[in-house]
Amino acid sequence: MPAAARETGAPPMPVPAARAALRPSSRPAPAAGGALLALVHDGSDRGVLEAVEAGMAEALDGSVAALVVLALPNGDAAPRLRAFLQRHRPAGVVLLPPSPERTDLAHLCAEAGVPCARLGPARGHDGADGQHAIASDERRAARDLVTWLVAQGHARIGFVSGPEDSLAAQQRELGYLDAMADAGLDRGPALIVPGDDSFVSGIEAGRLLLEISPRPTAVVSSNDEMAAGLLHAAAQMGVAVPGELSVACIGDSALLARTLPTLTAMHIPWDLMAAEAVRLVTGEDAPREMEFFASLVVRDSVAAL
Repeated sequence: MPAAARETGAPPMPVPAARAALRPSSRPAPAAGGALLALVHDGSDRGVLEAVEAGMAEALDGSVAALVVLALPNGDAAPRLRAFLQRHRPAGVVLLPPSPERTDLAHLCAEAGVPCARLGPARGHDGADGQHAIASDERRAARDLVTWLVAQGHARIGFVSGPEDSLAAQQRELGYLDAMADAGLDRGPALIVPGDDSFVSGIEAGRLLLEISPRPTAVVSSNDEMAAGLLHAAAQMGVAVPGELSVACIGDSALLARTLPTLTAMHIPWDLMAAEAVRLVTGEDAPREMEFFASLVVRDSVAAL
C-alpha cells in the first residue's frame, strides 16, 4: 500500500512508490562468520544514521558478523579511515552521506582491497572505481513533492535549500526548480532561501520567507531539521500551519511524526538501501549502481487551497 494511504487512509498519491528500480529479490546474504563491517558517517544527520544502522542490523541478523559504526568528521576523515582499514581489514565498508561525496574515501577502500558501497544521491557512478553505489534520486523526490503541492492548489511555493557543497542539497534544489518551471510558476530568488540543514537555519529561513509580500502559501525544506525550524518560525510569527502556510520536506525521520503539526515528507528508504549495501559488499556481484525512489508520506502540515 502506498505510504500516503498507509499513513492517513487517503487514496494513493501521484508520486513514485517507495521501491527500488533494482529491488533485491531476497533477503541480503549475511557476511561470512567473524567478518567485520564498517558504517562510516560524519555525524551530520542522526535520522539517516539511525535508519541505516537499523537496515544493516536487520540484514546481518542471524550472522556472527560485527557492525562497527565509525564517526569520521570531515577534517581528518581520510587519515582515520586509512588507519582503520590497515588495522582491522573489514570485510566491507558502507559510506553514509555526505561521505559518499568524498570520493577519496571510496578510493581508500579500493586501494585497500575492501569492498565499499556508497549511499547517497545519484551521481552517474559506473563502478569504475571498483565500488558499489546505492543511489537515491534526490532530484526526482523534490520534483514530485513540489508537483504534488501544485496539484493541491499551491502556486507560490518557497524553498529552503541545503549546504552548497552537498550534492543531495544541490539535486533537491534542482528538483524544486524543475517542478516550478514545469508548472510555469514563479521561481525567483526571493522564494529560495539558503540553509545549512540545521534547525536554527530553518527558523531563520522561515522568518525571511514569511516576510515576503505576498508570502508563499507553501514552503518545501531540503531536509527535515530545517522543516521543523520552519514550523517554529511560523508559530513565532503567528502564522497557522497548515491553515495559512503549508510545510513539507525531503527526508522523513522519526522527528516528523512528533512535530506539531506532523510534517508531510518524501520518505527515502535508507533502511532498504542499507540492507542492499550489505548484500553487495558481502557478495560477489560486480561493482554496480542501484537506484531507489522516495515516496510521499502525507501528514498534517499541508492543506489544499
